[in-house]
Amino acid sequence: MKISNLLEKDFKLIEKKKIWFIIPACIFALAIVMMIIFGFTLGEPLNLGMDFQGGYTINATLKTKLTDATYDYYVKEVTDIIENLTDEDGNSYNVKVSSIQRQGNGSDASLYIKYKAPSGIDDSKMNDEVNPAIETALQQVFKIVPAISENGIAYTVTYTDFPLNETLYNSKVEGIKNLAAENGITATDFALSNDGKTITFNVSEANAAFKSGLESASMVDDYYSGQAAKGTSVSATISGELLTDAILAICLSIVLMLVYIAFRFEVSSGISAVVALLHDILIMFSFMAIFHIEISSSFIAALITILGYSINNTIIVFDRIRENKKSVYHKTSTATFIANQSIRETLVRSINTSITTLLTIGMVAIIGVASIRIFALPIIAGLLAGTYSSIFISPSIWAMWKDRKLKAPKSEKENKGEKKAVVA
Repeated sequence: MKISNLLEKDFKLIEKKKIWFIIPACIFALAIVMMIIFGFTLGEPLNLGMDFQGGYTINATLKTKLTDATYDYYVKEVTDIIENLTDEDGNSYNVKVSSIQRQGNGSDASLYIKYKAPSGIDDSKMNDEVNPAIETALQQVFKIVPAISENGIAYTVTYTDFPLNETLYNSKVEGIKNLAAENGITATDFALSNDGKTITFNVSEANAAFKSGLESASMVDDYYSGQAAKGTSVSATISGELLTDAILAICLSIVLMLVYIAFRFEVSSGISAVVALLHDILIMFSFMAIFHIEISSSFIAALITILGYSINNTIIVFDRIRENKKSVYHKTSTATFIANQSIRETLVRSINTSITTLLTIGMVAIIGVASIRIFALPIIAGLLAGTYSSIFISPSIWAMWKDRKLKAPKSEKENKGEKKAVVA
């Protein structure tokens, strides 16, 4: 059966409005449950980004080491270093990286890293302990770490694709000897391989402390050694102002849409469209809450984008409703019948438009970088919510409004007027 023939059938969508209202209500209820769970387990019901919660930045200058080929490697390396950072007692700081952006190129190339303060850690501890620890830990990104193997008292230190010159070799030998002396043993019989990539030596006896410190003692600064420099911090006050401005922008846009639709169509259409927009906002919010996706300024941009997309779909349906109301074939039709007829006539267009947009944004979400994916995912949720609300929510509310108005009891004045007309 062709899709066009299937869509010509009368499925009486408006009559099933309770189902259409229950589905988003269940999604929102699930979001509340997940927020409670995340609140107890993670300490934060919503994953608010540093745009709204405040946070810190740090700039890791990698210079010519940072290329298109090495970008993903360094992003993963930096993320692992920061998120696995522990204090002196081995307790994790639970720092989460919000985003990493590549800046500059060549000798100016760097990674701009944003991260939030973990729950329960104040600014004082972040500035005095955590941030300096992150800066220190990131130094290993700028080092060449050798592979170390041990066979009893014999050690082999291998630098992959990095031949040591005489100066570096002597420096590393001196460092290893000092480390051995600090741990009460001696290191002897040093030798460098012909390709300059492997150092071999023996120690007087096995020593666990020496073994654990050998990696640090044998590290070599890279040819293009970089640095990690502390950036700026985003205060909670600035974040609060950003959130307030975002809410005001959304409220203003909704009010203006209500005025526009009420003027172009009628008040009932405007109110129905606004309710549908509120539905879209709640569904997008629920999506972010259920999957604990970070809510940042990108989410606000996605939200405003969807409001414009959704209202466009809704206006198309109401435009068809207006045309059908004026048609001579629907002079005696109920609002429910007109709404059902209008949905059928615009359904193919709404579905085709949504599928086309979803295919595009879906590809962006799949192959895009993390910062783009954070924007694309709520867009996908919003597209689905906007399509749903324009088909099932707004026409149902409009039909309920109109049918209830028709069924409303007449006033005493209207009844008297009817009686006079009968007597005459």
